[in-house]
Amino acid sequence: MTVIALSDASCQRELYESSLSSGILGQDCEWNKDTDFPENPPLLLDSSFELVRPVMEGDQRIVRVPADSRLTVACSGTELVNLGLTAVEATCVGGRILEVDGTDFELMSLGCSDSVEETIHRSLGTCGDNNIGEFHSIGFEVYDATFYYELIGVCFEPTAETTLYTVHTLHGANIAAKDIETSRPSFKTSTGFFSVSMSTVYSQNSQLALMEDLLGDSDLAHTIIDPDHQLYFAKGHMSPDADFVTVAEQDATYYYINALPQWQAFNNGNWKYLEYATRDLAEAHGRDLRVYSGGYRVLSLDDINSNPVDIYLGLAEGKEVVPAPDVTWKVVHEESTGRAAAIVGVNNPHITSPPAPLCSDLCDQLTWIDFDINDLAHGFTYCCTVDDLRQAVPHVPDLGNVGLLTD
Repeated sequence: MTVIALSDASCQRELYESSLSSGILGQDCEWNKDTDFPENPPLLLDSSFELVRPVMEGDQRIVRVPADSRLTVACSGTELVNLGLTAVEATCVGGRILEVDGTDFELMSLGCSDSVEETIHRSLGTCGDNNIGEFHSIGFEVYDATFYYELIGVCFEPTAETTLYTVHTLHGANIAAKDIETSRPSFKTSTGFFSVSMSTVYSQNSQLALMEDLLGDSDLAHTIIDPDHQLYFAKGHMSPDADFVTVAEQDATYYYINALPQWQAFNNGNWKYLEYATRDLAEAHGRDLRVYSGGYRVLSLDDINSNPVDIYLGLAEGKEVVPAPDVTWKVVHEESTGRAAAIVGVNNPHITSPPAPLCSDLCDQLTWIDFDINDLAHGFTYCCTVDDLRQAVPHVPDLGNVGLLTD
């Protein structure tokens, strides 16, 4: 990548004349996300310190900012290759040109030396019912932590070493233009959250050994843990990568504190379809959705003597931590219209009949819930008002007086 620096008079005159002939001066800055961005793209933040994301214009993913607007160009965790700085202030000159300290650059020349890195800001306050949780934030540091952009909020309960809920914003106007990348990073633990090896307790071999121990019978354990039929605990994203637009945002979701143990049949079944439906709703409305996702209660399974046994993955290492939730829930809040809905999925593909719901089911009123909610093997699902669910699950957020998000 070559920086276009206009300190040389001839280069300055050539670019200036080219700008005049193409009519870009005074016009919006416009970049094609697929052709005009460097290999390791920086974060672009507008004057309100919001990330600038692409939108679909025809069949192209376009990033557009108004002429003369100010941007922060940042390489969180790394630096701009041609400037040696973690972040700079820039002004849109027009076309594909940004001005930094009196010098004009193509955006292609403002790449990062490596992929942008997220960080966790810890212990930002208490959260959850009776303040039993600690609030942490996954996001990006700008100007060496002088400014911080929160991407995902996490309410984490340290005693049981479990996440009560996460919260993030799904940008409906941008989600159709998101980056698509097949490779994904491994989940990261980050120190101080878990007293067990998360990679170990999530392994299928560890889960099988745990079930043999808890249920008291090898044949029964092999029925409960059967990878060929998606019967094992997966790392269930609460704030999923596909809800985010850029690769940097997507990769930042891969923390164990942003996951709960979900049966793979459910995680790859109705929980996935709920995520699809939520994104489709955001895209159809073209509006931001505030999304809360969490778990409730501890899943129990019957042992060889038909006695219920609570399932904690941490018991694989002798610690009653990292509980598998009985249900996982999602609250979808369209703040701009004052509407919301709560959706609950049963985290147990072994059930043979629907369990009693935690709240009155209203799925028939939610036209955007378009999957088989009665599929027991892939996550029996029901829908409620937020207030109704909150009566049963105290960690559900209090959104005040909101209508039902029916369509």
